[in-house]
Amino acid sequence: MSAITLGRPSVDASLILGGMPRVHLLPREVGEGQKSRALRRRLLAGLVIVVVLAILATVGATFALFTANAQLANEQSRSSLLTLARAKYSDVTTLQSQVDQIKLSQPIAAADEILWAPYLESIRATLPAGTTITAFTAETGVAAVAPVASTDTLTPSHIADVKITADSPQQPISDWLDNLAKMKGFVAAMPGSVTLVEVTGHYTVEVDLLVNSDALSERFAPVKAAKK
Repeated sequence: MSAITLGRPSVDASLILGGMPRVHLLPREVGEGQKSRALRRRLLAGLVIVVVLAILATVGATFALFTANAQLANEQSRSSLLTLARAKYSDVTTLQSQVDQIKLSQPIAAADEILWAPYLESIRATLPAGTTITAFTAETGVAAVAPVASTDTLTPSHIADVKITADSPQQPISDWLDNLAKMKGFVAAMPGSVTLVEVTGHYTVEVDLLVNSDALSERFAPVKAAKK
């Protein structure tokens, strides 16, 4: 006795009803050739991408090199301008250097300087009435650092020896010596010979004036700060 099954009959999964029948009539080599061409196309596309990237990298490197060269040229131009400017003002720089050297040497050169013109005027101011200076010579030693030391133990140390010859209407010169003692830098005033000039009735007197460092001009000495 046969069994009866209600419902939709089962269909074999391997069997597709109503489908389009397909038959591969081409040889297997044709299919493999198609796959090979597809692979070549993908490889070619990859190669194109690599080439494009290489070109872009080359362009970028070239641009960077161009930029660097432009910056270098700019810096070289600035350096050339600076060199020209230095050459233009080299005379000024040299002159300034010479001025600086002079400023440095001035205190050394003027270390033993006594301004003799005003000092002579100060000596004239000490003369008694009617007395005039007829000769004036000065010998200076090394200023203050090494005062002139006389072989005579009675002669005090000094930096300058001023020999004065004067024409005086009177023989005594004690008043003049007293006035000389009030001068700046005075160390000693030693009278020399006193000679009568018969034609005029005056006397030719000689005085040896010793001077210390207080008489130095100190024109280029550093300015001392004022005490608060």
